Amino acid sequence: MPQPPGSGTLADQIRTLESRIDELSRTKPTPSACVVRLGGDASLPAGIDTFAQTGWVAAYDPLSQFVGGSTGNPSYILVARAGYYRVHFHSAVTGPNAVAGAKVTPNHAGSVANSLATDSGQIPQQGSDGAVLDALRSRVYLNVGDKIYWSNWCAATATLKTSLFGVPTEIVLQYVSSQ
Repeated sequence: MPQPPGSGTLADQIRTLESRIDELSRTKPTPSACVVRLGGDASLPAGIDTFAQTGWVAAYDPLSQFVGGSTGNPSYILVARAGYYRVHFHSAVTGPNAVAGAKVTPNHAGSVANSLATDSGQIPQQGSDGAVLDALRSRVYLNVGDKIYWSNWCAATATLKTSLFGVPTEIVLQYVSSQ
């Protein structure tokens, strides 16, 4: 039968308190994540959705979810665990004054028709400022085996930068929960 707090001997109360402290101090496991970064600047042709192909590297991938691409075959992240995920594709595009976009698409290499995260912005000027894009979806359900592709688009020929102002061009797929 449960006893009210403060009941029992002092030794029992101390053991209960120590047990509760141990319970509260246990670190929770970090949700699984996959972080993939652009390894070097990449050219973006005008008016074409350019999916990640070569040059992307896994910065953090404990479950080996990243599948590197090759010319004509996009890179992707293979979902290893069903559940809700946070998806964030941060990219920086520099070039002429033009509109640029970023998209994250599940299961359809080469198509952005059913994107689950998008962003677009104006490249403010010719030079290094560029457009900083954040295609973000804070909660989306993904199944085991789903493939996550990411792409950029620009109205004019541009450059996808490895980093801009110290922030890397990267995609992060982070497991949130099963429910």
